[in-house]
Amino acid sequence: MAPGFGVWPKQGQPSAPRPIDGAAGLRFIGAIMARIGLALPRAGGSGVRGALTAVLSLCWATAPASAQRIAYAGVPASQTLTLSGQPVVAGPRIVYAALPLDDQTAPPAAPLDDDAISPEEAARSADALLLSQLSQNYRPHPAIWRIGDRDTAIYLFGTVHVLPPGFAWRDAAIDAIVARADTLIVEAIDADAVPDFATAHDGDTPLPPLAARVSPDHRAALGRFTDTLPPEAAGIMDEMPTWIAAIAVGFVRDTQAGELPGPGADDWIEAQFRSRHKPVIAIEDAAKVMAQVSAVPEAEQRRSLDKALDTPAPTRAERRGPTHAWAQGDLGAGSALTREMMATSGGDALGGALLAHRNRAWADALVRRLKMPGTALFAAGAGHFIGPDSVLALLRKRGVRVTRVQ
Repeated sequence: MAPGFGVWPKQGQPSAPRPIDGAAGLRFIGAIMARIGLALPRAGGSGVRGALTAVLSLCWATAPASAQRIAYAGVPASQTLTLSGQPVVAGPRIVYAALPLDDQTAPPAAPLDDDAISPEEAARSADALLLSQLSQNYRPHPAIWRIGDRDTAIYLFGTVHVLPPGFAWRDAAIDAIVARADTLIVEAIDADAVPDFATAHDGDTPLPPLAARVSPDHRAALGRFTDTLPPEAAGIMDEMPTWIAAIAVGFVRDTQAGELPGPGADDWIEAQFRSRHKPVIAIEDAAKVMAQVSAVPEAEQRRSLDKALDTPAPTRAERRGPTHAWAQGDLGAGSALTREMMATSGGDALGGALLAHRNRAWADALVRRLKMPGTALFAAGAGHFIGPDSVLALLRKRGVRVTRVQ
């Protein structure tokens, strides 16, 4: 789920992008990392998430939050407006204080009078409504596996970190496991720290702008892409490590196409454990992972940026297909989820740092965890459970019996 940020109409000149609230912004940013299987801490602040939050805010926040205007049709100067037979002097437009987000009856900055809605605005709203209405003619049953022995059980659940609003993914099996498990194991937790961009690459010299980090024959394509962003957002992207900027390109394009962010499976599961006062632990150190990925040779990162600019825009079905496949537990060679993971992870150094290296460390950690009695749920990005280098394959190579329970 992914790619300035805004939902533009299909025809005509683009209207202003829709403002977005901070929580949804953070979920949407998580979609960038979900594409390549890296979950970031949910807290804001500096580092990758903080910078991407800034880009998102600059691209979406176009209307002041302090006031909401209601537009009225103008009265020609040649006409006299009367009230109880007395002339009325036209006054300024009325400005109403904005209501708290959960008290609003209309989207922020949305015109409330039909005569104030432009054709472009109407088309954009229609697109957003259509995109939010998902076709799910099936009952969800995402894949779940189990490892363990007589006194230890670890359930393995591949998640999607960001889902479209209203997307159905839970079933009785996952609800029962969440209720039964003593501990939740996730990729990263809020308390984990992510390094600033300034320390995420070698040396003290600031990174050159993106235009200097793509191949000469890709500079025109990069220019066309950054032209869709506000200058401030393009400036923040110039400060991103190359591998993150490469992921952000596809994210921006998907966002422009109208993809809507919603809470991921991880959010719901973690909330359930915390509300029941059950332990939530991380399987890895997020800061170390970021450092390892940023240490991938710059030449490899730049090839990823070139590839991102070359990738054609997917259709709506191609964007949604992997999520539907995941919810149906379809992980076969021909599933949309498997095809997407094979296409995006690859066998290059960046894919190794984001997936293969981490999978090996996770498999080792899970084998050690098997020595501890009790029931645990390990919830991590679905991409880590697909392919020959997946966590499942590595566990089997270590002699662990992996049973698919759903």
